[in-house]
Amino acid sequence: MQKLISITCLALLALATGCSKFLDRKPLSTVSPNNYYNTESEVNSALAGVYSICAMEFMWGGRIPIRHNASTDESFYSVTNQLVGVWWFNYDGSDPVVTEMWTYLYTGIERANMLLANIEKTQMDAGRKKAVIGEARFLRAWYYFTLVQYYGGVPLKTEPSSSVNNVDIARNSAESVYAFVEAEMKAAEELVGEVTDIKTTERISKSTVRAAMARMYLQWAGEPLKNTAKYADARAAALKVVQSGQHELNPDYKQIYINECQDVNDWKECIWETGNWGNNSDANRLGGRHGNENGVRCTSSNDQEIGYAYGFNSTTYKLYHLYAAGDLRRDWAIANYTLNSAGVKAPIGATSIYNRNCGKWRREYELLRPLNKNYTPTNFPIIRYADVLLMLAEAENEVSGPAGAFEYLNMVRRRGYGKPIATADPAVDITGLGQVAFRQEIQDERARELCFEGVRKMDLIRWGIYLEAMRDQALEIRARATNTYQYAATAAERVSERHLMYPIPAIEMSLNKSMQQNPGW
Repeated sequence: MQKLISITCLALLALATGCSKFLDRKPLSTVSPNNYYNTESEVNSALAGVYSICAMEFMWGGRIPIRHNASTDESFYSVTNQLVGVWWFNYDGSDPVVTEMWTYLYTGIERANMLLANIEKTQMDAGRKKAVIGEARFLRAWYYFTLVQYYGGVPLKTEPSSSVNNVDIARNSAESVYAFVEAEMKAAEELVGEVTDIKTTERISKSTVRAAMARMYLQWAGEPLKNTAKYADARAAALKVVQSGQHELNPDYKQIYINECQDVNDWKECIWETGNWGNNSDANRLGGRHGNENGVRCTSSNDQEIGYAYGFNSTTYKLYHLYAAGDLRRDWAIANYTLNSAGVKAPIGATSIYNRNCGKWRREYELLRPLNKNYTPTNFPIIRYADVLLMLAEAENEVSGPAGAFEYLNMVRRRGYGKPIATADPAVDITGLGQVAFRQEIQDERARELCFEGVRKMDLIRWGIYLEAMRDQALEIRARATNTYQYAATAAERVSERHLMYPIPAIEMSLNKSMQQNPGW
C-alpha cells in the first residue's frame, strides 16, 4: 500500500470519524487503538467508519455510479467543461478519480483490519460481537471485490499497518483475490443477522452477503478469468435470497427511488443501500451526490423549493429504445423534462433523446430543508432484489438453459409494465427463447431495469462485449446526435483494450517498488 494510505491509517483509522444512520452520528476524536475498542459503543463507532466508505461521495454515494460508470452503452457523461477523466477515456495513472477510488477502498480495508485485530478484547454481548465481525469481514471483502474488478490483481492485506515504511507489497493474482473474497463472504454469511431482524437497508444481512456473492460469482465466471464453474455458485447464492421469502419487488418502480430520496427504509426491495443522510452541513457530512450530479437538470437556487441538479448523466439512443411501448420504467429512469430556476418543468420533445438525463433520483421529492446545492440525503441502492432475480435468471440460463429462468426475468418485466408481479401475463412475458437468445434478453433487461445504478460497465466487461458496445455507441452518436453531443462519440472512440482495467495509481507505483503496472499503462 502507498505511504499516503499507511499514514492515514495509522493516524486516523484507529477510530473512524464517519458513521451511518443506524449508529451514533457524533464525530469522534483520534485516539490510539491501545486505548480504544474497550466498549460496545467504541466498537460500533469503529464499525461505522468501515461502513462510511460506501456512502462517501467519492464511492457509491456519488463517483462510482455517476463517473466511473458514466460511459457505457446506456449513458454518457454530459459535461463539456471536464475534458479529462475516466469518462473521456483520456486518463492515466495520475488521474485523481482513479487514485481516490484506490485510496478510499484501501482506507476501508485498513479500518476493517484495525477493527478485526482489536475486537476480541472488547467487553460486549457475544451475539453482537459476532455480527460486528461478520459485517467487518464482509465489507473488507466487498472493497477487495471492487478493487479486483477495476484494477485486476491487487495486494491482499489483512492486518493493520504497523509502519509507514513497509509499503513494498506485491500484487496477488486476480484469482487469489476472488478466492479471498469468496472465503470472507462465506464466513460473513454465518455471522451476520437476518434482514427480518435487522430491518434496515444500511446494515449487512445474510441477504446482502448472498446477493453480493451472486454478483461476485458472475463476475468471476465472466471475462477476464472465465471461471465458468462459478455460474453454479452464483445460482446457488441468488437462490438463497429468493427462497428466504424475505424479499419482494416493490409493485411501483418509481417508488423505489422516491423512497430513497425520502429516507424510507424499503428493505424488501433494496437489499443494501448507502447510508447517506442530511444536507452535508453537519460535522459528519454524510450527504451524497445522487439527484444532484445525476439528477434531472435544474438551475434552481431556492433552498426551500427544489434542489439544484447538474444532469451529468444522460441517456443513449440505445437505452431509450430498449424500452417497448407500455414499459413504465422508461419515463422514470430517463427524464422527459428539465427544470428551470423556478422549478417549472420544461418538457423535452419526443424526438430529442441525448438531452434526457437520468431521472431515477429527483430532487423535487426531497423532504429535508434547507436544500443543499451540491449534496443530498438520498440513499443509493448498491444491490436490489430485482438485480438478484436477474442474476438468478442469468446464472440458471448458463448452467441449465432458460427453462427454469423465465419466471425470474418475467417477474421483473411485469413490474416494469405495472402488471401483477406473480401472475403470468402473455402481453409482457418472455417465453420460448433458446440459451443464446435468452442471454441477450438478460443483457437488455439489466439495462432497462438497472440503468444508471453503476453495474453496466462491469456487466459489459464480464460478458466480453464492452469494447464492441463502445464502438457501436460511437457509431450511433455520430449518426444520430446533433453537433452538440458529438463529444460523446469522440470519447467512445478512444476506448481500447487497456481501458478494461484502470492503471495502478501513479503514487502507488512510485512508492511501492514491488508493484507492477497493468498492461497498456
